[in-house]
Amino acid sequence: MTPRSDDTRKDIAEARQELKEALEKAKAKRDKVFEDTDKLREAADEELWKTVGAQLDGAYHGARTDAVEVLGVTRDYILKQTKKYS
Repeated sequence: MTPRSDDTRKDIAEARQELKEALEKAKAKRDKVFEDTDKLREAADEELWKTVGAQLDGAYHGARTDAVEVLGVTRDYILKQTKKYS
């Protein structure tokens, strides 16, 4: 096999650099979307648990049990989340 010329090596170096830049750009875009998604999820959780807390505050006897059934989580989890977001 014949050795590559210097021009080919330069082309490969340029191609590698372009590939790295393109991949870094794509990764940065994905990371930004993940960050935005996490912010939206946190906002949705906050709104949910504030609503749950408001509905359960002073509610009828057994309301927490009904909330467990509807939300599919434990009473302890409801307590922790409503305290966290109140």
